This record gives sequence, C-alpha cells and structure tokens, in this order.
Amino acid sequence: MATKQEKIDAVLNELKMATSDIKGLGVISPDGMMIADHLGGDQGDAAAAMGAALGSLAKRVTTTLKVGEFQEVNIRGTNAGILLFDIESRAALIITVSKGANLGLVLLEARQAQSQLGQII
Repeated sequence: MATKQEKIDAVLNELKMATSDIKGLGVISPDGMMIADHLGGDQGDAAAAMGAALGSLAKRVTTTLKVGEFQEVNIRGTNAGILLFDIESRAALIITVSKGANLGLVLLEARQAQSQLGQII
C-alpha cells in the first residue's frame, strides 16, 4: 500500500505530465513548509514560505470582502506564471507555468489534482 507521500507524489507527477506548460509544482503546508517539492532547482523553501504567505493573504482578502472561501490565485509575470490552489485549508498546491501557457488546460488539470490532493491530505 502506498504511503501518503507516495500518493501525493503520484498526483503531482500525473499533473506535470498533463501539459508541457507546467514547469514545476509542489504542495506546501499553511505554515510554509514544503510537503512535496517538484519545482526543480533550489527554490523550494522560498516558494513554500512565500506561497503560504500568499495563501494566508488571499484567505484574509476573500473573508474581508465577503466573496466566499479562498480557492485559487493566479500571478502572471513577464516571463512565467504562478498558480496557487487551496487544498481543504490544510495545504496548498503551487504551480509554475511557462509564459503563454494554455491556462484553461492548466486550470482544468490543476483543479482535478486539487480535488485528488484534498482526499489524500
């Protein structure tokens, strides 16, 4: 039987294979710790800390503005993009995408992964 970590890694690997627009991804805890790092390079710890801070701020904004519960954030930079998805308020899925990515496909695949991860975490 697969461990929780193996199940998380399997979901992330499947998501990464879904589209070449996804450059890296990971699962982070609300306190900024990396649960599963598939970002590549040495940016994992910084991405986890900043992703947790971004998720916390997004939750505060959605609560303050009374627009419901935080679900996702999309940041577009000049060279790439970053997506952050809440996972049952217990973790977050962070994804880096290439410039000009097909966001419709990425969002579709990421939301499915978000749901699968919610059942695991």
